[in-house]
Amino acid sequence: SSSDEYQAAQATLARSFQGRFDKFVVPCVVASGDTEDRKGTEPLSFSPHNTLYLELWCPAVAPSLVVTSDKGKTIFNFGDIAVGHRGIKKVSIQNISPEDLTVEFSVLNPSGPFILLTPIGKLPAGETQVLTLSFSPRESILARETLDIITKRDTLSLTLVGTGVASTITCSIEGDVLDMGYVIAGESVSSSFKLQNSSALPIRFSMQLDSLSSSRRGKSQQRLPQFLAFPAQRTEVVGTQNHSGQSVFSVIPVEGVIDPGKTQDFTVTFSPDHESRYFSDRLQVVLFGKKLSHQILLKGAAREHMMFVEGGDPLDVPVESLTVIPTCDPEHREEAEELKPILVTLDYVQLDTDVPAPPATRELQTVEFSLDGAASLQHKGFTVEPSRGFVERGQTKTIGISWLPPADFDLDHPLVVSALLQLKGDVKETYKVFFVAQVVSGP
Repeated sequence: SSSDEYQAAQATLARSFQGRFDKFVVPCVVASGDTEDRKGTEPLSFSPHNTLYLELWCPAVAPSLVVTSDKGKTIFNFGDIAVGHRGIKKVSIQNISPEDLTVEFSVLNPSGPFILLTPIGKLPAGETQVLTLSFSPRESILARETLDIITKRDTLSLTLVGTGVASTITCSIEGDVLDMGYVIAGESVSSSFKLQNSSALPIRFSMQLDSLSSSRRGKSQQRLPQFLAFPAQRTEVVGTQNHSGQSVFSVIPVEGVIDPGKTQDFTVTFSPDHESRYFSDRLQVVLFGKKLSHQILLKGAAREHMMFVEGGDPLDVPVESLTVIPTCDPEHREEAEELKPILVTLDYVQLDTDVPAPPATRELQTVEFSLDGAASLQHKGFTVEPSRGFVERGQTKTIGISWLPPADFDLDHPLVVSALLQLKGDVKETYKVFFVAQVVSGP
């Protein structure tokens, strides 16, 4: 009875059936005497004069409503639908009776996943109308309900079936942060990660970068530049962009389908065209065009040369202008070496106890270097270790800085001293490091 052929034959017969009337006469013979006084298997005493005849009238009529879509089937299986999404079924209903009918419907579970989207009130004789049904699972369940289509002549029952499946994606990036590290400006570096479909459904995905979002452009035009905002308000995840206007980060593939249990490989490429420490973007993994699955923060930095120094207090802004401003006249650039500033502040915490407080400490990270003026710094209470060093390619060296206030230190005036830090590599760079130290009260 569940085969397509049976359903099609039943639908055809229902439409062509003209009705039938069957009458059955059932004789019921009545026995005489008291049955309680019977012994053993003694037969009952029957009389042909004590016979009642029961006449059964059995009319058979054609249904007033039939399903004309999907070979007349009355069971509608929506199949597997991802949680949070919707499946649609359209059902064609025809009035095959000779009169117009008023149509009513049974009530589906108001908290359930099935909804009748297009109910009808009247169905004229011979006409067909389409009912639209939806299945929107909110959890992983196997759902089943019955929808009764009721007229004064009879009732047509539709069985609705569907399975809700949670779309589960796992990402190989721990912490949802992909740091591309350092690269020479003008060059590129790539990194890979994986997404795995752990659900029983194929999952359609798309990869979206915040820097390419049209909605972000509109919002950014109504916001103050970040260098005018307080540091605590700098919450933008889209940092410095390329001068060329091309995206700093790119990802392939940008869209596709991951089959159940399968894994998709992605490649992120970082291509900065100028020096900056603040390249960043956010990659959003969107499922089925609307469900946000993962947000991956992309970070990277670029240098003009292989050597650099990091640390100290920020003297720049995290989002830069795309306008290139030369630091000096190009014709006289070689005549004087540019000194790049580094600010290092150290706060010595004076505790309200007899135990001496530990020194204030900071760190700088760099490559091959030498620090001039270490002896004069020591007289002011500073200790810099080491003051020079060589580092293998691809590695960094940490310079430890500590300060204890000298005996003649004036608590009302911060101590300001400077020293030159020289880096050696493919070119030579000199930084002027400003050390600002003060004593602050402890808790």
